[in-house]
Amino acid sequence: MSKIQINQASKILYDEGVLNQSNANLIGNTNRAVEVADLTELFDDPVFSCFLIDESGSMEPYRQGVIDGQEEMIKILRPSAKCRKGALYVVQYAFNESVRTLNPFSLLSENGNDDVVILKQTGDYNPNSGTALYKSLFNLLQDMAVNIANALQSNVKSTFTIGVITDGEDTEAGIDPSQIRDILKDLTSKNILRSSVIVGLVNSKFTPLMLDELKNRLGFQQAIALNQDPKEIRRAFVLASQSAIQGQTI
Repeated sequence: MSKIQINQASKILYDEGVLNQSNANLIGNTNRAVEVADLTELFDDPVFSCFLIDESGSMEPYRQGVIDGQEEMIKILRPSAKCRKGALYVVQYAFNESVRTLNPFSLLSENGNDDVVILKQTGDYNPNSGTALYKSLFNLLQDMAVNIANALQSNVKSTFTIGVITDGEDTEAGIDPSQIRDILKDLTSKNILRSSVIVGLVNSKFTPLMLDELKNRLGFQQAIALNQDPKEIRRAFVLASQSAIQGQTI
């Protein structure tokens, strides 16, 4: 995969009228190279589905539920219309006090012949430490911005969906959530961000009301409250994948 600098991409998005000056400056404040999806040989407009999975310490009791649910999520995406047309890309992140990319924007194959990570295969899910939700979302938005810019430069019309699965509030700060909200508003108004959902595993320290307040603070379109039963955790991933599929048809 080739790479593009974030500050270069933010300038492209401003010049193309995708982001206003303030949001372009926010996105471009980090000089980091991001891998871009290979958009060659497409026969349909691509959809990029982004998933952000909580890997903080409080998720440790639900580790197996997350592993099982993430595999189910990818299985649901494979028969979707965009995947069958060879135009569905998936990027996955896990986050605790920092964010790590499970796989960059990768073309999902209907038959499973792809580079999209399945946690059950890799065992690569080890909950620990805090919850850097805001910083992780901002990292995701920067990666999105680079791929939007790359698509524009390739004369390709791309759109995105975002699904977040978490069991708590941000504990690390560092990013003002209003900045995330403003960027999402820009992308949504340009019909580039199609859907955004937070699936919250609610508990005594993260109530449905707190989840709804988080959704509004970040400017997400939808919040879904579930409990921390293993079946509900698997259902969280099902709902995240269904949101991505619905976003394909808008």
